Amino acid sequence: MTPETRAELLLSYAHGPQRLVAALQRYPPESLDFQPGPGQWSIQTVVLHLAESELQGYLRGRTIIAEPGGSLRAFDQDLWAQSLDPTAQPLEEAVELFRLLREMMARQLRALAPGTWEQWAEHSERGPITLDHWLELYEGHLPVHLAQMERTYQAWSKTFPGA
Repeated sequence: MTPETRAELLLSYAHGPQRLVAALQRYPPESLDFQPGPGQWSIQTVVLHLAESELQGYLRGRTIIAEPGGSLRAFDQDLWAQSLDPTAQPLEEAVELFRLLREMMARQLRALAPGTWEQWAEHSERGPITLDHWLELYEGHLPVHLAQMERTYQAWSKTFPGA
């Protein structure tokens, strides 16, 4: 990856919390727990997933930096979503956790020596992941779920027109 591409990805990654907050501001509170179908995630569940995934990503990224060649553990996001009640977690706390983890990791990434980006660790399901690949994965994760949240909101709007 070129230094310019990395810098663009890192900037986008660092702005993730602001994008999440901006998206959430457009959804009324009564829409947050709506599930568009059986087994589909509510906006609240998506936000909790983002915080949980960010925690996993934080640990994975720092493992690549501190323990190159080490192991990265997978987590079953669907099992977590089924087993853990998203409504038991305040939305604001999940957003704050996401923000703190992103800010801490972005700060760490900005301070790295260029050669560190080639370091890797072995993911239990995906195989070797370099720090550059890690950045691509986590920078791209948020937009996928922002789109999912928007689709859920649109489904809620159709189910409860005029709400």
